[in-house]
Order: sequence, then C-alpha cells, then structure tokens
Amino acid sequence: MVLGIIASFTAMSLGAYERFVSRANFSSVLGNVLTSLRRTRSEAAGRGVATAFVLDTRANRWWGIEAPAGWTLGGFDPSTPGTVIVSDTFPTGSGKAVFGPEAGFGAALPVPFATVPVIRTQSPALPYCSFCNPDTGMGAIVFQPTGAASFSGGTLAPGAQGQQFTIQGPNDARTVLLAVTARTGVVEVFEQ
Repeated sequence: MVLGIIASFTAMSLGAYERFVSRANFSSVLGNVLTSLRRTRSEAAGRGVATAFVLDTRANRWWGIEAPAGWTLGGFDPSTPGTVIVSDTFPTGSGKAVFGPEAGFGAALPVPFATVPVIRTQSPALPYCSFCNPDTGMGAIVFQPTGAASFSGGTLAPGAQGQQFTIQGPNDARTVLLAVTARTGVVEVFEQ
C-alpha cells in the first residue's frame, strides 16, 4: 500500500514538473519574440532608417531587418533577408510555442486597443495574425524612425489603430496576443 501511495505521488509530481517545464519553455519563446519585436522598433530610431519585423507564421520564424526606402514584403527573400537585426525560430518538438491558434485570441481588446482587429473576415481567415497574407502566412510591421508603424502582408482592417499576432503554447493552452499601434508603434501584450 505504501508503494502504491509513493507511486501515485511520483506520477503527480512528474505531471506537475512537465507542465512547469512547458510553461517555462513558452515563456522563454514569448520573451524572445517580444524582445526581438521591441529591439526592431528601437533600432529604427537608433539607425535613422525604417526597420521591419517580418513574420513567417507557417515556418514559425521571424526577422528584424533594416527596411530602407523602397523595401516591400513582396521583395523579401528569407534566404537573403538583407541587414538583419534579429532573427529566430520557435523551437521544434512537443510543448513548444507556435503562431496561432487558428481561432485567434477570441476576445475583443480593451480601450485604447479596441479597434485592433482580433477576428478576420477575409477568406481564409488568419485571426492569429491580422496583417499576414492568407496565401503565404507572411506579414511585416514596418517601424519608422519617427516612431510610427505600418503593416503589410494581408488585407488590413480599415480604421484599425493597429494590428496584432498571437502565439500559443500547445500543451498549456496559453494564448498571448501582441498588439502594435500604428501611430506610435507601441507594443502591448495581452494573455489568456
């Protein structure tokens, strides 16, 4: 009986440990994406040239690059991205983060982010990245040295004060939305 009780406690401890590791992995990836996004934004002012934070939601990777005059997402080549500021991918394997979920964040954002689109009406819908191209899964946030941001990749919602993308942790059902405002390029994080 004692051995049965010990085995039960061990099994519960292992399950708790696996959940803890999964949450830690997700937090690490989220921190890396957020740091990369904010660094790309700050480098625009520091370098005096526009920068772009490019997402590839299908390959779960991103780049922060210089985006000089004339730069377009359509001309972006992942194999030769140009002057790279940051670049990374989500780790592979179970328990890691991905762009998503397909249904998106699932809740309207509070003021002053209420006009940031969280549900897409285009087909196919990409509610987990409101500015990404539905055919390629690619999108870009272009930060100007003045602080403003613009978005390219998909059909953007008219009148929106910014755009967003979400990241989910498959094992712990955490969903985090990163909203970027157009006028100031401010990045805000919302979690469910």
